[in-house]
Amino acid sequence: MSPDILITVTTNLYNYGRFIEDCIQSILNQTYKNFELIVVDDCSTDDSYEKAKKFEKKDKRVNVVRFNKNRGIGHAKNEGIKKARGKYIVTLDADDMMTKDSLEVRLKAALKNNVPFVYADAIYFNGSNCINDVYKYNLKKMITKRGQWPRRLHCPTVYDIHAATVLVHRNVYEKYGLYDEDLGMKVDREMWSRLFGETEKDASKISAYFLDRCVAYYRYHSKQITKKRQKDPSFYKKNEKLYKKKYLDRKEGITKNNTIFL
Repeated sequence: MSPDILITVTTNLYNYGRFIEDCIQSILNQTYKNFELIVVDDCSTDDSYEKAKKFEKKDKRVNVVRFNKNRGIGHAKNEGIKKARGKYIVTLDADDMMTKDSLEVRLKAALKNNVPFVYADAIYFNGSNCINDVYKYNLKKMITKRGQWPRRLHCPTVYDIHAATVLVHRNVYEKYGLYDEDLGMKVDREMWSRLFGETEKDASKISAYFLDRCVAYYRYHSKQITKKRQKDPSFYKKNEKLYKKKYLDRKEGITKNNTIFL
């Protein structure tokens, strides 16, 4: 594996000041060193931006940008990808973390299997745990307990893919577009449906590889933004209706009229 390949990690941040330091530190602790980190603060009202900015002063690989208006998760993800210089791109929410070899093993899998898309497993952990807590987890034991759903290695469905575990070649965004900025939730799922379909009957547009190991720590907590929106009946219903429309529109064809491109 060539150490010359640059990976871009983008982290979307909104009012997660209590988590962002652990998130960034887990990225800086990677065994694979040739990466850049772009943190996109979506106009946080807490101390998120200030805490992230401190890392920028310590490590030249870190770049923190801030919006003067809240634009939503899709826009934040897209702005990070637009600024990316890497050949491969990884996205990570600000309340989650990476295992120490996360980038290394995902890149190796992409190169060895000659695929533009790699996904793996994530460890769910309690919201109050910090980086030193999760580093103590027995990863092999976690993997053996996984078994949540059957895996389809080369043509996954939206149900197979955990967003915190994905590594994508930038050509995928160039050919199939960026995240949908109209959606208030399920932006990752919409992207996967675009690439692989909603069901096994849908044809995959790209090949993928499932890496059978844990590469990320997924923080499960009561104040997750997605969880709050799911509990809002009107918001959820409106988003579900829009999601289905977007899926059907792009199933007919991905064009500049219905998709933002890199």
